[in-house]
Amino acid sequence: MKKTQRSTAFIGFATSAIAVAALVSGCSPSGNAGDFPGATGTAHAAAAAQPQNGPVAVARGKIDVEGGLLELGPGVEGMVQQLPIREGQRVQRGQLLLRMADDASRADLSVAESEWKLAQARQKAKAARLPQLQAMLTRWQTAVREGAADAHSLDEAAQQLRDAESEADVARAEVQVALAKVEQLRSTRKRFELNAPEAGTIVRLRTHAGSQAGPSQPVITLLPQSPLIVRAELNESFAGAVHEGMRATVAIDGDTGAMAIALPEAKVQRISPVFGVAHLQEDTQRGPIRVIECVLSFNQPPTGARMGQNVRVTFHE
Repeated sequence: MKKTQRSTAFIGFATSAIAVAALVSGCSPSGNAGDFPGATGTAHAAAAAQPQNGPVAVARGKIDVEGGLLELGPGVEGMVQQLPIREGQRVQRGQLLLRMADDASRADLSVAESEWKLAQARQKAKAARLPQLQAMLTRWQTAVREGAADAHSLDEAAQQLRDAESEADVARAEVQVALAKVEQLRSTRKRFELNAPEAGTIVRLRTHAGSQAGPSQPVITLLPQSPLIVRAELNESFAGAVHEGMRATVAIDGDTGAMAIALPEAKVQRISPVFGVAHLQEDTQRGPIRVIECVLSFNQPPTGARMGQNVRVTFHE
């Protein structure tokens, strides 16, 4: 009798152990230890056997930032004249990262600015004549009314005022044209400068002063100063078990056999509406694994975490 009881207890314990191992350790369709769960009936049974607040799914993921790394390059082709930054340096939004040689553009702008100033001087001189001619016309009008002058002289004074007003209008238009040219050249010169689109850290430089660069090849990699997130690959077998707002625990996965480093608790922000092919999981027996990308945000900024690190994500109700 005692032998039968011991056998029954052993069978029950083994069944429970297999169910838990299928969820936490068996994490790919192949069921190998250390891999992630695949689309198997065992995984579904394990998820259903968990307690109400226990883990319902696991996934592999990577530490990332919204939008990812920024690959930056100059807006024009030419020689790098100035590179006032270095790798690892923190930069602010709008800070100068790179300046291309722009001798011809600078000379064109200098000429355009001189023409603009000359046009302004001509306009000022033309406008200064108008009050004098208006006063002269008024005197001629008074003289004609009093019989001291003839109408011909009055007509000549009126014509001089009209001519001067036309010249003033032309001068004013010339100023606007000159200003537009200056603004265009200033805008063109801005293309010779590369400024930080947002605050962040310079991760990589692939150029130096005196080298050639252009729009076709990014030369600066910038890590934005944004909160870290997790992009997890949720196996299709768990697609219905995870939802937005669900809490999750995240641990750095070094694949070294050492104990995983725990990070602050996270929450599911969004789940992709489309399936894709896994990049962090593989199954040599069954081929590509279908996954859904799941983005999580940390409740607190993680310390010690770096972008690109592999992590293991455990989802909880």
